[in-house]
Amino acid sequence: MIYVNGDSHSAGAELVNDYCFAADDPQYTAYGRRAHPEAIPHTLGYKIAKALNQPFFMDAERASSNARIMRTTRNFIKQAQNKSKLFFIIGLTTWEREDWKFREDYLQVTASGTDSVPESMEEKYREWVIKQTPVEHRRKEQLWNKKIAELSLELTEQKIKHLFFHTDEYSKYLIAQGYQKVNSGHHFGIDAHTAWYKYLLPKVQSQYQIKTELTKSKKRTILNKVKQEFKGLR
Repeated sequence: MIYVNGDSHSAGAELVNDYCFAADDPQYTAYGRRAHPEAIPHTLGYKIAKALNQPFFMDAERASSNARIMRTTRNFIKQAQNKSKLFFIIGLTTWEREDWKFREDYLQVTASGTDSVPESMEEKYREWVIKQTPVEHRRKEQLWNKKIAELSLELTEQKIKHLFFHTDEYSKYLIAQGYQKVNSGHHFGIDAHTAWYKYLLPKVQSQYQIKTELTKSKKRTILNKVKQEFKGLR
């Protein structure tokens, strides 16, 4: 199975009718921040799963923090039955984002100063945004480099094959190839997802030497969630 986690770039934001969240579409309000179901087949992760004829699970969500990405990835591992057949593709995001516990759920906050938070957390959020200075950003970068390396080691010890990339690396590559962001925003279109998929596919096949193993499956299933220093691609 190909498992994908990350932020809006991995989730395929704006690939369908400019929708960022599934909930932006009146048909899928119950899906909340999850990837839009109709966008998933156009995402880079799905394309890799299709090329390898493997089942696919989408765990990426728009505006995700690295903390959410790691938390949900570990939750998925706990429920996995055959870890040796998993391949994780994780698109890591900007360092300043955080994952705040609120009641029985979590909030994803960014340093934009425009996030919607519960009234009881508005003052905390304003104070937190002010503290997101360049010095704090560098501190978090070092912290997350360490945590990313630890996650990679954790996956290796559990014999879970994986490939990490940072969304900055993803964006720089696509811009260098001449791809434009859609709607004058932050996200790329279907053609760019195809280009990044083609860039990653040989790395998935050759780095872990799993081409023969992965192509054994005759039927591919698509699942969407309904209920060392990191220096880029690894």
